Amino acid sequence: MSGIYNVGSNDISPSPHDTPRSSRRLLITWLAVFCGIVLLMLFRERMGTQYRFEELLNSEQIAHATLLYDPQSVLTEVVGTYYQNENGSKTEVPFRTRLRLTARLEERLLSLPQFEARQPNTALLAVIWSVLPILVIAALIWFFFIRQIKKISVQSRGKTSEQQDRYDIILAKWEDQARRMDTVLEKMERDTGIKK
Repeated sequence: MSGIYNVGSNDISPSPHDTPRSSRRLLITWLAVFCGIVLLMLFRERMGTQYRFEELLNSEQIAHATLLYDPQSVLTEVVGTYYQNENGSKTEVPFRTRLRLTARLEERLLSLPQFEARQPNTALLAVIWSVLPILVIAALIWFFFIRQIKKISVQSRGKTSEQQDRYDIILAKWEDQARRMDTVLEKMERDTGIKK
């Protein structure tokens, strides 16, 4: 017989995407995303210190600043600019810090003309900060999991259709052999019928 096929064999080779190299790359990507989120949170919380602010205030280097009162926090955010001497010329450098204001320090700041007080509208920021993590997590899930699942399903469909084609070829050969066997049997029956 020309062309014997082993129908029960499992001819599935590992995908090139399942290599240890790509799993290491995926792990490194997740680790980088996690470290980036942690660094972003630390950077946001550590934008300045109280000591440096009071040093600038005592040396009268603050050009303009705004006190942003947040009713949900004991710390007050201060945003503004300070003078920095570079090569004999004064330049304004922006700064942002969070301070714990004592009554005496607050009174001193509000008595200076370069300071103003405001209470920001935190409703929009609260909505953004509550929805943003959900959107980031959803994007990461889509990027890493849903795309991989779609890619695997497309590959498995391709393998399934390839296997189906092989099975169809095998079935066609079996049917062809069965027809030949039928013609041989009919011929044998005719030959034996003539002899009788």
